Amino acid sequence: MKRIIKELSLSGLTLKQKAIVWYFTISLGLLASTAEAPLWFLVLEVANFANAVRLVNRVPLPKDPQNK
Repeated sequence: MKRIIKELSLSGLTLKQKAIVWYFTISLGLLASTAEAPLWFLVLEVANFANAVRLVNRVPLPKDPQNK
């Protein structure tokens, strides 16, 4: 349980980077949870997700502890 909490805290990232990661996560969840929405709403969701992807690409990936 402690490891899960540690991973969710996104240690090593700045507050802005943490906000970007959570924005990406929420955008992905919103995109995946829409079932029967109008086309204009789906276009807005895809545009929002594309923006989240663009922003999350700026966040540096943590080093993998299993890669030695």
